[in-house]
This record gives sequence, structure tokens and C-alpha cells, in this order.
Amino acid sequence: MTHEIPSPSADRPPRHLPPPHTKHGPAGPGRMAPGRRATLMVVVDQDEPELALRESLEWVQAFERDCGLVVDTEATELYGVALAEDLKESLRPPRDASVAEHLDFICADGRWLNPGTCPVAPPDSNGAPAWAWAYYQAVMGAPDRAYCTIWDLMPLPAAA
Repeated sequence: MTHEIPSPSADRPPRHLPPPHTKHGPAGPGRMAPGRRATLMVVVDQDEPELALRESLEWVQAFERDCGLVVDTEATELYGVALAEDLKESLRPPRDASVAEHLDFICADGRWLNPGTCPVAPPDSNGAPAWAWAYYQAVMGAPDRAYCTIWDLMPLPAAA
């Protein structure tokens, strides 16, 4: 009697391999509108600037693919880059909309937020909106060596 070792099926991967980690965009366009520039902040925990920019770009490309609007990918531009550590130095708990009013989306820890989907402001919010607190928490919750990148995107105007 012989015992053959079963081989994995050609149409499915072996069980010991983890599923591939793919980047994803938001579930919808949020407050983005066709023909109006949108600004994203992507926070990535990478030590090397080149790796941080590469990962940030992957998140932006996933955004372009999944946001629900047609985006002019040729018009996508990197606007700014900063270490979280540097941003934290001058960041204080918000008292108004602050920097957040210029952002349409934030991606931190692989999670996309927008003003309509962000967590509520804390009970002692200083009168600042929830979106300002989402920005504050994204920066303050990031590792000091994480990179925060700001990207401008242009959704194409709706066809007439």
C-alpha cells in the first residue's frame, strides 16, 4: 500500500500563504465633486522617505480607482511631505476647523476618513468640528517617524 502526498490544487494557493495585502480606496466620493480639486492626507509608517512616498502613492492610486468618481490621474500632484514628529511640535488640540478644512480625505492605518465618516468630536471638543479632531488624532496618533503626505487630485467634470 502506498500513500501519496496530496498536492495543492492548481486553482487555489497553498494554505500557508497569507492572502495578498492590497490597498483600497474609500467607499465613496465623500464631499468630492466633479471638476473641483480634492486634497488627501496619507499617513504611512515607513522609515525610509522613498518607501514612504511609494506606499503613499499606492494609497493615492487605490483612492483614484475606488473613490466613485473619474479622476484625472495626470493631474494628481504631491503637494507636501512632513514627518509626523515635525507636525506634532506645533499641533495643539483644535479650537476651529484649522488645517482640516482644506482636506477632503485622510488615510491613516489603512483606513479612509472624510468629514462625513470620521469619529465624533470628543465631549470637550473646544467647539472644533469632528473633522478637525480627526486630523489632530491622525497626526498625533502616528509614530514620530511616519510620513504625512498631502496630495491634490482632480475629479473630471461630469459628462454633459
